[in-house]
Amino acid sequence: LDEWMSKPEEGESSMVGMDHSNMGSEEDSDKETDSEDSSMSGMDHGNMVSDSNHSRNGMGVMGHDMSAYDIFSINGKSGDSIEPLIVKEGEKVRIRLVNVGYMSHKIHLHGHDFNVTAIDGQELNEPKEIKDQVISIAPGERYDIEFTADNPGEWFIECHGDMEGTSGMKTKIQYENSSNSADKPNQSEELPEFTFVNYGASEKGEFSLGQKFDVEYKMDLNTAMEGSDMAYTINGKTFPETDNINVKEGDLVKVTLANNSMMDDHPMHLHGHFFQVLSKNGKPVEGSPILKDTINLKPGDEYVVAFKADNPGNWLFHCHDLHHATAGMVNMVKYDGFKPSFSPDPNANNKPE
Repeated sequence: LDEWMSKPEEGESSMVGMDHSNMGSEEDSDKETDSEDSSMSGMDHGNMVSDSNHSRNGMGVMGHDMSAYDIFSINGKSGDSIEPLIVKEGEKVRIRLVNVGYMSHKIHLHGHDFNVTAIDGQELNEPKEIKDQVISIAPGERYDIEFTADNPGEWFIECHGDMEGTSGMKTKIQYENSSNSADKPNQSEELPEFTFVNYGASEKGEFSLGQKFDVEYKMDLNTAMEGSDMAYTINGKTFPETDNINVKEGDLVKVTLANNSMMDDHPMHLHGHFFQVLSKNGKPVEGSPILKDTINLKPGDEYVVAFKADNPGNWLFHCHDLHHATAGMVNMVKYDGFKPSFSPDPNANNKPE
């Protein structure tokens, strides 16, 4: 799942600024398409490098205008160019939904009961069947859903919302030898949103709210103006001035994340570790233990998470809306005594962090 900005120049076939997503084979890129929204040729995924439109760390007014991302894609294609998923009746089907873009997407599977079997690659305990709920997937998150192909025909799997690019993020579940279906897109319909806080069967996890931790840290996620530019802060500071989470190998670490921004979601992503989600907004997680490496905080949300410091290194903990990370919302988990086994090339054309 991804988003793109269309370029104003007609006839331009190059893909500018798209260095983090593979748009398919060269063979595919040479094919002509029939509709305007089905070709990704000439699209700009957004440039995080400073230029006339990007001031502080690449974050200017243009970086915040998410409406500029007017084309949404699945596996690098949009609209009619997205290939359907072909299934046979009776098959068990598993789909991994991966958000590699800058904004959250609500995905709706039509015509089938399904289970959410894994989140961020971590299996859930005894997931239960649900139907006609949207899965809201924030930048950096991964959700696996599983269903039995027991309803022959053609059924949509689509993004819900009202942005210009929303209608391009849909495809069909298509049964072999069965194309009869009265299913129609319903992207504007309000549907219940899946939540993991009470989903699946309860099971003892590695951590609990009442236990003793070696390190406790709180992240106040917020915004501030720096001159004419928006900064995204952790405890009132921007990277590299943010305070590290300093740990020793074997430490048990509890982190409380609170989104005090007025408008922005913050999908916070920890490198090198998975954490257990212990509570949301003061209420303990009651269903399956939830292990994640990315947690999305809407304005006003507070999550408590815990992890074991068992992977020595210097690891980023940052907002996965990379506009926000570039504008300061980054800190690090740093292990005492860790020394990298490499030295940066002094002639490299970048500055290591």
